[in-house]
Order: sequence, then C-alpha cells, then structure tokens
Amino acid sequence: MVTTKDRHDRWDPKMTYVIGHRRPDTDAIASALGYAWYLREIGQENIMAARAGQPGEQAMFALKRFELQPPLLLTGVAPTFGHAAKPQPSVSPNDPLPAAMARVAEGDRVIPVVDEQGKPSGVVTSLALARAYTAPMNVTLMLAQPCQSIAETPVAFAERDRISDHRNALLRSETDDFLVVTETGQYVGVATRRVILEPPRARLILVDHNELSQAIADADEAEIIAVLDHHRLGNAPTAIPIPFVVEPVGSTCTLVAEHCQVHRLEPPAALAGMMLSGILSDTLVFRSPTATERDRQAAGWLAEWAHVDALQYGEELLRASPGLAARSAEDILDTDRKSYQMGEYTVSIGQVEVTSLAELPEHRAALLAALQERRERENLALIGLMVTDVVMGRSRMLCQGDPWILTALPFTHITDTEFDLEDMVSRKKQLVPVLMAVLEEPR
Repeated sequence: MVTTKDRHDRWDPKMTYVIGHRRPDTDAIASALGYAWYLREIGQENIMAARAGQPGEQAMFALKRFELQPPLLLTGVAPTFGHAAKPQPSVSPNDPLPAAMARVAEGDRVIPVVDEQGKPSGVVTSLALARAYTAPMNVTLMLAQPCQSIAETPVAFAERDRISDHRNALLRSETDDFLVVTETGQYVGVATRRVILEPPRARLILVDHNELSQAIADADEAEIIAVLDHHRLGNAPTAIPIPFVVEPVGSTCTLVAEHCQVHRLEPPAALAGMMLSGILSDTLVFRSPTATERDRQAAGWLAEWAHVDALQYGEELLRASPGLAARSAEDILDTDRKSYQMGEYTVSIGQVEVTSLAELPEHRAALLAALQERRERENLALIGLMVTDVVMGRSRMLCQGDPWILTALPFTHITDTEFDLEDMVSRKKQLVPVLMAVLEEPR
C-alpha cells in the first residue's frame, strides 16, 4: 500500500472556510470569526471560521477574555484520497461468488473483499468473475467458491494521503478503481480514476491576507472564492472573478465591522469584543501609522456592543503579549512572521511586541542564531525580526542576510545585524516599503 508521511486534517467539501494566514495573529483570528458570523447572518450556508495555526498569546488572551473558542484548526487543504472515496458495499472472504455477482449487477466495477476486522484482503473484478463462470467446473461447485479464491491484490491508498503526492503512480497504474483505507488499514471506500484526477477542492475565503505564501498549506490546490484584507496585493490568479476587497485600513476587523453596519447587524457582545481586539492589536491602540479614522469609528462601535472601554482594554490587550522571556527563540520568530517576494529576492520578516526593549540584549544571541538557521533552511536573501516596544512606540530589528543587503539598509546600524528603526512600529506600512525600495532597485 502507498503511504506518505505528510498528514493533513480532513476538511469537508460541503463547507466554506473563512481563514486567516499562517501563524495567525489577533486580527486573523478575530476577522475569521467575525466574517464567518456575518456571512451566516446574511444568509450564506455552510460557512465556518478556521485557522491555519496556533493563535498567539495575545489572541488567546482575547479569546479567553470574551469566552470564545478558537476557530477550527486546519493544517492543510489539499484534496486527499478520503475526499475522492465513495462508500461501496463489500463482500466477506467466505461469501460465495453470487454475492459478488450481485454487486456487479448493481453496477460496481470492483467488489472489495473485507475481512471481519474491516480490512480489505482483495478485490473481485468483473473479469475475474467471468473467468470463474466460464471455467470447466461443476456449476454447483463453481457457485460455491468463496470470493477470496478469485480476489486480486488491490491498489490501496490511505484516506489522508494527498492525491497530488501520488499523481505519477496513478497515471502509471492500469486499474481505474482504487481502494481507500484508514491509517490502520480499515476499508473506507472506492475511488475512481476520474474522481481522483478531478477531486473536490476546499472552498476558502481568505481574511487578513491575500498571498499564497502566507496562506494555509496547499491553498494552491483549493478554490479561493473571496478575499477580505488590508495588506498589499500579492494574490494568485483565480479561475473566475471573485469578490476581492482590499482596503487601506489598519485592521481586517474594521472591514468586517463596516459590513455588519451596512446590513444593520448587531454582533453578540463576545464577538464584538473579539473584533475590537483585532483592531486594537493591529493598530497598536491607534498608535500605528496604519490606523485610520475608519478604524477608530469601527472600534468605537464595537466597544459599545462589547460593553468595554476601548482605550483601557487596548492597553490591557497590548500588555498581554508575552514578550521575549517566556518563549523560545524559534517560537518568537515564527509566531508572527510573513514572507515576501521583493524583486528576485525572498524575504521573511517577523514581528514581536514587548513592553520594553530592555528585554532584547539577553535574548539577542539566541534570536540571531535562530534567524540564521531559518535563513539557510528557507534559502532567504534576508530574514529579520522587528522587536517593537508597544509602550514607547519604538522598534529594533535583528537581521541575517546577504552582506550587501545588510550594508544597504538605510537604518542606524547598532551592529552588523542589529538596526535601530526608531519610531517605526508598522511592518506593513513602514518597514516593508523601505525593504522593497532597497531590494527592487537595480544593482
């Protein structure tokens, strides 16, 4: 039996998932919950909020504060053999041949032979039955033969295996029908070549991102049916036109709140509080240059429904960030890290919020080592960690990268790998444009 080491959660082809980016921050979690609720309220069916990773400490604080559960975790959305399998009646090894013939009469091309433990021991094909029925043998004896006696060895795949991992093997196979089994070998159903080569695809609505490099694993094998975002464009092409909303505000939750206002929808207090958290987090309680008047108005509206003071709660939320001491260097780098294509260079920038830059010296060496490990593993031209003091509104950046890039960065050099970003606090609006100007300029 063919297997693969890559395992992915089973998504439901009947559902549409509203999902944020990998390494979800507070806005990604809150906007997925809020937009899924909004879509259900306006009449769309089978809508579910989802997430592409573990929420950060700040998002977990907000979820706990407003007594909400995180969205459903999906680790990948590739079509699997389980999605292509159709339950089909089987026969027992000791059943006589007429039991298999009855299935052929119902239109089945192959009949799984499944033992008492639920595991397939072979398949009976129409050709095998024809051979048995035309063999020179007493008719009574021929009909009494057990199905196992003419069963052939099946081609089987695990239900959670990605179809794309086995496409070449499928094209080389001479059979058109494949058994699908669980990881422990129990029979699930039969998948035909036609369905396997054109399997159902996951339906995704992307929130708080529009680039495949930041999307859930295997998003390129899914059907993206809508986007709601506030970042730069970097979207993949779609087969048909889709609703694509990207606006220059500080938070995706602002856009969700505005949709609710247009339709005169009143979010439950807990959900309003969570969406308020998304706005306050992404705008650093309106200190970030990404903050707009629309964000302030949306936050005020949500605060009324959540029954909280927005500014007071915002300070509480920012201080819920765990800083540097409570986590490993790897966790700090990956909790909020995004990748970008800048000209011919691949760049990855993480951001961590602290309440004092005095935390940085103790962790500098470990963070730089982790940055270098990821740079080599991911073949990056530049990787950086933006360390932002949310109280004072200042940032430092630790970097590993090509020497000429580090030299060209137009920031105050503290060391060859550490830079003073002064009052920069926004990766999206302040840091990324500067990096793009450096890396996209002809050398």
